[in-house]
Amino acid sequence: MIHVEIIQPTKKGLRPFIQLPFDIYQHDKNWAPPNRKDLLRTLTGKDNEFFSRGIQRYFLAYDDETPVARVLAGIDLRMSTRVGETVGFICLFESFENYEYAQAVLDAAIRFLREHGVKQVYGPVAPRYDLLNRGVLVDGFDRPPVLQNAYNTPAIPQILEKYGFQKWRDYLAYDIPVDTIPIDRILSMANRIRNRFGFRVEHVNFKRSNLIRVAQDIAAVISEATPDEPGSYMPTPEDLLQLFKRIKPWLRNESAMMAYAGNKPIGVVIGFLDSSPSVIGTDGRNTPWNWLRRVIKTPRTKTARCPAQYVIPEYQNKAVNTVLLAEAVKGAKSLGITRIEGSLVDETHIVSINNTQSAGGKLYRRYRVYQLSL
Repeated sequence: MIHVEIIQPTKKGLRPFIQLPFDIYQHDKNWAPPNRKDLLRTLTGKDNEFFSRGIQRYFLAYDDETPVARVLAGIDLRMSTRVGETVGFICLFESFENYEYAQAVLDAAIRFLREHGVKQVYGPVAPRYDLLNRGVLVDGFDRPPVLQNAYNTPAIPQILEKYGFQKWRDYLAYDIPVDTIPIDRILSMANRIRNRFGFRVEHVNFKRSNLIRVAQDIAAVISEATPDEPGSYMPTPEDLLQLFKRIKPWLRNESAMMAYAGNKPIGVVIGFLDSSPSVIGTDGRNTPWNWLRRVIKTPRTKTARCPAQYVIPEYQNKAVNTVLLAEAVKGAKSLGITRIEGSLVDETHIVSINNTQSAGGKLYRRYRVYQLSL
């Protein structure tokens, strides 16, 4: 018999909620499991502004005594304040390939959102303010995700659409071979470009003592460079600080660049090493064996992910992005990187798409955020 329970956000209560995808994907060679401890901290609200400014409920569906589907639903008070209406979301939606399981847990979530006056639901979204994870995979299921991008089976978007969710926005992932980027030609002109338009570029310093300044500068660039619209959010410095702490093993100064005009930050391009090779096949726990696997695998990765490529409007036609990208790729090559994934690129941001394609990027994956009107 299928029934749904509301899970309490405690270590014990969340155990089956966190375990479910490990059961669903246990034979899927492309699944890169999350770190259980990090996810538990997120779901219990520790260092998570997303939860401190909202209302959440965790729903877990059972078939008799076996967990079979889950979803987290909530009200995003930060977004609701911005758009002037109560905005709901779903995230961490997982289900075995049985529509009745998924329907049961989604029904419970939607009932909760209706009771709190929600008129529009977006998702799936990440359970935190995050640059790395949006939506569900809808195209490109043939390989593992790169650095904490979403991964799921084709059944998940099919289930959401059958339930009544409709596409709101796609986010694109581009495959960029490093050798296709003419960095030598660009860098030979870089000094003239910088002098002509009055900016400088420098490597991001991810040392702990410098992280607050880095987070503030990157947040300022993203906020100024990104159109303000319903359903989107601007990461705060605190959001970025938590991101850097979470992915610290994969941060490298060499592949991250900032541009400044005087003291004003005007652009950023950041590449992080791919975490997937070091976590695929593990159980997501912080064990000595998993730590050793990460230490061995991370320096050998040949892939980096570029989730941040922003230039403020005043400098978008002054080759700032081109110089930043060339310098970041030069640094990535020094680390042995041969491939870059450019993601997530908003399908409506034509400038970002053109920049990525100009760098040799080929669209190879698509992630989708859905909406549901209540």
